[in-house]
Amino acid sequence: MSDSYTSHYWDTIVERPGGRDHEDLWRAHLQGIYRELMDRWTVGSPDGLILKTDLYDEAVSKYNLLPLCRGKCGRVIGTDVSFEVAAAAKERMTRTWDGWHNAVCADVRRLPFMSESFDAVISNSTLDHFSHKESILASLRDIHRLLKPGGSLLITLDNPSNPVIFLRNAVPYRLLKGSRLIPFYMGVTLSESQLVRILEVCGFEVHETMAIVHSPRILAIWTGHILNRTGNKKIKQYARQVLRICERLEKLPTRYLTGYYVAAIATKR
Repeated sequence: MSDSYTSHYWDTIVERPGGRDHEDLWRAHLQGIYRELMDRWTVGSPDGLILKTDLYDEAVSKYNLLPLCRGKCGRVIGTDVSFEVAAAAKERMTRTWDGWHNAVCADVRRLPFMSESFDAVISNSTLDHFSHKESILASLRDIHRLLKPGGSLLITLDNPSNPVIFLRNAVPYRLLKGSRLIPFYMGVTLSESQLVRILEVCGFEVHETMAIVHSPRILAIWTGHILNRTGNKKIKQYARQVLRICERLEKLPTRYLTGYYVAAIATKR
């Protein structure tokens, strides 16, 4: 498959009928993990401007990351390569948060903003949908351009050291698409050491890296789908606790084998 990072491709993804309510359990779990991550790593400033590099979560789910920016910045601008995704996210966020500023349809490799105009950038699993690693490098260079000196970047990518991610990336996309095991195209990614190296090449200083999200994604989504049908709130609460227990694997030496994502916090030198 050629580079799937196109407006047309993601327009068709967000327009698929049926919504993603069956992923609420999983997305609520992810939101909690990112909340802890943003509290652990200082991202932005109370009067600053934050950029989020894609808006898919904001378009399809109430459990997205933008509400986590409350109190951490003055305004947030979100971008997405898809006009439909950006429009859906803008509509949802305008209804729920007055600190939301705007949504811009743009390619993360060539962002239409002035240099040194943002205090922080949040890039959660955005740059792992390209077909070539050169696109990741181009994106990070442009993000570096946009940040003010000392500005922070919180970035997460699919973790290729996780056996599930490794096997998924080894199987041709056309087979995975037919099996419906993945919701959309997953591209190339970087290991923890590769991510650190490329961030430093682009002019960032990396302060810390982690492996995050140690809960089994497919099982969590299937469980959430069943619980949404039954409507049993107590069982759903118990399921969330089980997912949280899985995150304790972060403390083990094997964390880069169990984590679904590599996370890093870096600042512009």
